[in-house]
Amino acid sequence: MNTFIEKELICEQAFNQYGPFWHLYTDGTKMENIFCTRDDMISVMTAVAVERTVSEDVMIITFEIMKNHLHFIMAGERDACLAFFARFKRRLMRIFSSTDKVIDWSNFQASILPVDNLKSLRNEIIYVNRNAFVANPDYTPYSYPWGGGCAYFNDLMQHLPVCSIEEFSISKQRELTRCRDVSKLGCLKYVGEIPYIPSFCRIDIGEMMFRDARSYFHSLTRNAEAFSQIASRLKDLVFLTDDELFSVAVKCSEGMFSESRLTMLRPEQKIQLAKELHFKYNASNHQLRRLLKLDVKILSELFPE
Repeated sequence: MNTFIEKELICEQAFNQYGPFWHLYTDGTKMENIFCTRDDMISVMTAVAVERTVSEDVMIITFEIMKNHLHFIMAGERDACLAFFARFKRRLMRIFSSTDKVIDWSNFQASILPVDNLKSLRNEIIYVNRNAFVANPDYTPYSYPWGGGCAYFNDLMQHLPVCSIEEFSISKQRELTRCRDVSKLGCLKYVGEIPYIPSFCRIDIGEMMFRDARSYFHSLTRNAEAFSQIASRLKDLVFLTDDELFSVAVKCSEGMFSESRLTMLRPEQKIQLAKELHFKYNASNHQLRRLLKLDVKILSELFPE
């Protein structure tokens, strides 16, 4: 069995071999909820899968499709990643043009940030794979189907009824991919009508960046400081669940007031703690109200939304 240092060296070698890496994302604060139904999500997943399959100069390490924005952790040259997004957006617009939904795509723009070291890449992968879990209490990072997180260190993926696209008739291939020219899609696989994530997303490379499954799982819920830094870069609004924020609040309260019981804090201490949680951890007014039992009017005056 490899030692800790040997495992870290293997991860570093993988990082150096497969980079450069990038976090490409769209801004959900500028978009309405455009991907609202299961069919919408399948359409986006299809566009991602098809465009990645025909793009030989980039790799997707993980991704997450949300109602009004997207995240991609990618490998390749910066311009190639941006060109991939431009082609993906055009494909997506063509797919949605056949529906009754009217969408203003002008604000659906990509921003891209470099990921310069192994530690940062681990945190960015975790951040993306947590995105839906943070936003929706109905999901865990392993149960959200519209992103790469469900496939990370998950042996159950190997037992899904996977079919190569070449097993279908040409007409069925065109129907599944929303694409007329299917000649370059031979490596794409499907589970029912949904693209099989490991057939277009390099989960294997993403897993190489972690020492093992245990270290990955541990990072999913225990890295609030790193999530704070990433959210600040991306200008994300919420990146911790209520349970996670409670743990952070208790730790902050102990450090600031030598008190672990939030209910025992004086009103002025609660306000001081609320400022710490709001500005450092992006805690929303609703979270602060639930957590600290502060009046909503006070919170609105402190942090106008």
